[in-house]
Amino acid sequence: RTARYTNLDPGEYSFMVTACSSDGIWNEEGAIFSFSIASPWWKRWWAYSLYGILGLGFLYSINRFQLNRRLEKAETIRLKELDNTKNRLFTNISHEFRTPLTVISGMTSHIKESPEKWLDEGTTIIDRNCARLLDLVNQMLDLSKLESGKLGLQLVQADIIPFVKYLCESFNSLTEESEIKLTIYPEIEELYMDFDPQKLSTIVINLLSNAIKFTMPGGKIIVHLNSMEKNGGELFLIKVKDNGTGISADELDNIFNRFHQVDNSSTRVGEGTGIGLALTKELTELMGGSIDVKSLLGKGSEFIVHFPISRNEPITNDLIIPHQTPKKHSYIPPVEWAEKADLPLALIIEDNEDVAKYLKACLDEKYSLIYSRNGIDGIKVAFERIPDIIISDVMMPGKDGYEVCSTLKNDERTDHIPIILLTAKASLQDKISGISHGADAYLIKPFHKAELFTRLEQLMLLREKMMKKIHQDSYSLLLKKQVEGAEAKFLKKAIDLIHAHISDHSFGSVQLAHKLHFSESQVYRKLKAITGKSTAVFIRSVRLQKAKELILNGDDTISSIAYNVGFNDPSWFSRAFKEEFGYTPSELHK
Repeated sequence: RTARYTNLDPGEYSFMVTACSSDGIWNEEGAIFSFSIASPWWKRWWAYSLYGILGLGFLYSINRFQLNRRLEKAETIRLKELDNTKNRLFTNISHEFRTPLTVISGMTSHIKESPEKWLDEGTTIIDRNCARLLDLVNQMLDLSKLESGKLGLQLVQADIIPFVKYLCESFNSLTEESEIKLTIYPEIEELYMDFDPQKLSTIVINLLSNAIKFTMPGGKIIVHLNSMEKNGGELFLIKVKDNGTGISADELDNIFNRFHQVDNSSTRVGEGTGIGLALTKELTELMGGSIDVKSLLGKGSEFIVHFPISRNEPITNDLIIPHQTPKKHSYIPPVEWAEKADLPLALIIEDNEDVAKYLKACLDEKYSLIYSRNGIDGIKVAFERIPDIIISDVMMPGKDGYEVCSTLKNDERTDHIPIILLTAKASLQDKISGISHGADAYLIKPFHKAELFTRLEQLMLLREKMMKKIHQDSYSLLLKKQVEGAEAKFLKKAIDLIHAHISDHSFGSVQLAHKLHFSESQVYRKLKAITGKSTAVFIRSVRLQKAKELILNGDDTISSIAYNVGFNDPSWFSRAFKEEFGYTPSELHK
């Protein structure tokens, strides 16, 4: 006989059998068969261990994959930021080199052309800009040496207080020019200690230059000198405090990073590459010191430098003051600008005084010049004076050249004015950006005088062609055309207003300016630029052209037509008509 059991779970089993004989007698004890059913291999302990290991491995792989993704993303962001930093560096370095090179190249040409006129002033300007370039190169070389560990200390022991005071006082002319009050406040009269004069001067000059750059006129800077004890050691303290623009909390952690600038935009205040504070920190640490900063946005900044005091070097009283002090090349005498009524009016918007001087030297004989040091003032002056042409830098405080260009080209008062952008940004993208903001020409520093005049002459030639076109076409024809261009639209608007008041003899320059929502001088300058005529002459021309149409197409008398177009005196009407067209109304009437 056979017994079958299926689907038994793994385990120990006993199979008991009782049976009876053919006589019906049962075996009470029965027979027992013990056996075990083993688990399948996939349910055994080592299989579960293997499952656990595989599961952990899978989870590890997923986690590793996600971590790598995050690391790759972080690296991509880092590389992008590094690329942006490099781009900013090259842009800033390019600007810092190209600007003085423009002045040096330009002044060299002026000295060659007129040595008796430009030799003294030109060589001074060249010397000042060469010093700027040298300072920039030296700072970059110092950073490179610090990075490679090749920049050592040249220590001397001397009285540090008069040394630092002298460095600070060398900024007096610059702070006076900037209308900033500089106070030097030493709490001790003398302090002999070991220091490196060259490196300390770089630190002090960079801190003060930075404070001046971000402090507005009327502000103040305080330099505090003192000694103190900390952790059982003596320290020398330099504290530079200003009430300037301040630094946001987000930027404080980065200000000592190389090539980082608190203001990376093209409207930043002042020039710079972003290496000054980084160099200051590394030089301070090279001398065993530390530098900290406290700042509130809009309230000002405070830089605190500590140097350990040691007296191991021989005392010297013949301390050599480093020559790279601001007295030599930071102060620039203001440019004198004189307007000439008989010449076209050019507005120069440029924050670098030496570049402005070079432009003045180039243009002084052919243009009447007015000047603004930043984009905000430049826009204001452009609205007030309506110049014939504008030459603007791109990287300026307040508003950059692109914003200046966009603002003026989108305002009816100034949309006709040709604008030339001067810039150290030489890439194709920068050129496209300038043109897209409405610039009429884009000049890359350093530029030559001949190149500047070529651009100016081309723009003025286009202006003359536009005037000639307007004179050839009658004003009435202009009204019938579907006009394009800012100048034509403005003329159409002005002509419409004059036609609307054609019979009103009192409708003149004042009334037209009021209707256009311009000042009288703005209307005069704009009409003069577009048509070559003053406001009064332009209004008279519109009246006379209307009169000509009425004579040709109507049957009214000459006197009646004269009154209809706003002339009170028919004889004056006839004289003005002949002056405008070369023949009298009577000759046309025949």
